[in-house]
Amino acid sequence: MNYDIFVVGDNIADYYQEEKKIYAGGGAYNTAVIAKRLGAKSAYYGVFGTDENAKFLYNTLKKEGVAYPVNDIRKGRNAVAIISREGAKALVEAVDKGVYKNLSINKNVLEIIKNSKIVHSNIYAYFEDYLPKLHYKTRLSFDFSYLRNKEYIKDIIPKVDIAFFSESKEEEDPNEFLNWVSKLGVEIAVLTQGADGVLMKVGDQIIAKEAHPADVVDTLGVGDAFIAAFLNSLIKNEQNYGLALDEGLKSSAKYCKVKGGLGIFQKRDKAPKIYNNVHS
Repeated sequence: MNYDIFVVGDNIADYYQEEKKIYAGGGAYNTAVIAKRLGAKSAYYGVFGTDENAKFLYNTLKKEGVAYPVNDIRKGRNAVAIISREGAKALVEAVDKGVYKNLSINKNVLEIIKNSKIVHSNIYAYFEDYLPKLHYKTRLSFDFSYLRNKEYIKDIIPKVDIAFFSESKEEEDPNEFLNWVSKLGVEIAVLTQGADGVLMKVGDQIIAKEAHPADVVDTLGVGDAFIAAFLNSLIKNEQNYGLALDEGLKSSAKYCKVKGGLGIFQKRDKAPKIYNNVHS
């Protein structure tokens, strides 16, 4: 089976404390689902547990029509996050990865993954060691999120074709940052900046686009919606990067109005226990 977008990484049950609801989430999971909603033939690979949250996430993936060709279900708790709200802004208070602590991908699984037009992953996926095995065999996309560890970026960038970054939590010159990233050899470097729009470095050119107006309900997962639409657009129009930006911004504006990334939830009277908080 060939796929348009194959996403590898995290699936997380996001618990909204004030609402007492578990929302289906996780950066990689969201990207795979939204890409499918946009019409892409998308597939997902990530580790599920066997608890109630895992079953909810797994069943949601199937209902959304996202392919899950390689099962990795491990006995134990699925990854969970505790979310609080500051107006429309979602704040991650704690994350327990549960059974999702590493990936074990053999040659047969890599063969399945590489039969895709684009393979996407992120900094939370433990996928770094597999990037060289896929490089030049498919187009690789990677979400660095807010991370600015220069040694890590310098190590990963030469192994991918498309790099996504979220706006830094500290002061930085965005143009200078994109120029630095571009010199490391990536084909496309994209920096999303929330309400301030997006910047993209392609070749020697930096393209800037304004964000679409939106009544923001929830910020969680908006970046994933951008990535899903951007990649989906590139599959259809391979070199039209401007159009990909427009589609990404349109998707972001739409998902600003959606609770919990995808808008899919189950009620939970009790908050999940966090045994090992890895969020900092």
